[in-house]
Amino acid sequence: MAMTLQTTRRPAAARPRRQQILPDRLLPYGMIGPAVFVAFAIAIIPLCYALWLSLQDWYMLRRPTPVWGGLVNYRTLLSDTALWASFGRTWIWTIGTVVVEVALALPIALLLNRESAVARTASAVILLPWVTPFIVLGFGWRFLLDSGVGPIHALLHVLGLAGDSSILNDPVGAFAMIIFISGWKGTPFLVIAILAALKSIPDELYEAAEVDGAGPVQRFVHVTLPEIWNTIVTVGLVLGILAFYSFDLPWIMTKGGPQDATTLVGIAMYKAVFLDLRPAYAAAISVVMLVLLFIASLITLRLRRRH
Repeated sequence: MAMTLQTTRRPAAARPRRQQILPDRLLPYGMIGPAVFVAFAIAIIPLCYALWLSLQDWYMLRRPTPVWGGLVNYRTLLSDTALWASFGRTWIWTIGTVVVEVALALPIALLLNRESAVARTASAVILLPWVTPFIVLGFGWRFLLDSGVGPIHALLHVLGLAGDSSILNDPVGAFAMIIFISGWKGTPFLVIAILAALKSIPDELYEAAEVDGAGPVQRFVHVTLPEIWNTIVTVGLVLGILAFYSFDLPWIMTKGGPQDATTLVGIAMYKAVFLDLRPAYAAAISVVMLVLLFIASLITLRLRRRH
């Protein structure tokens, strides 16, 4: 009798486990490794290059390649009065932008916090200024403020806030206007953040405050504002950092004028590289910007912790 050979299969429990590519203790590091590498490539390496370049002596009309210059760029920077004036304008620009954003975003978020179809629709539409490119935004506002055809210029002229010429031709008016436009563009982002914080406030806090006899203003001051304060400070810090590095909006609208009234540090760096052909000096400016912004960020975060 022919014997049939039957192959026996191992039970599933007896199969050997597949060998893991990484041990369990190294798996988390392996998963975040690509992100860390990308962050290193796009942040740390350019930062180190900027620091190295700031220590070079490189005037492109005089020599094609950089040579070691030590602190020569920083000594020039300390005596550059025009640059320090642009630093002062940049701080005013940054603080003014954040103030406008908070002043506009807080009441809008409180209105949108009400449950209604209009509020839900407005929450989506309100993001349009935030996602609009600066090039479109800048030229759009230049048209609106044009002394010949601009409707906003006509309104400002009727109110006595602008003369026959565009407000962008007045040093003080131009600076104030682009600060407002910068804050207006960043408002939607802060609105969404505050709105999310408002949605997370427990109703029990309002009910307890109402039982204690607190009115609407007292409930806002003692319940709403403390609950959303950290969100305002954190998001305001992010928006402030973005404002501090601004270049495109003032450059598109005024090219830094009139009379350097809107020349921020970003524009000063641009001119140092592409007009004066001094990239090493621009790198030194960027390093000083980073240090000043780091100090300001630490102060802001300390304010957040103390609240």
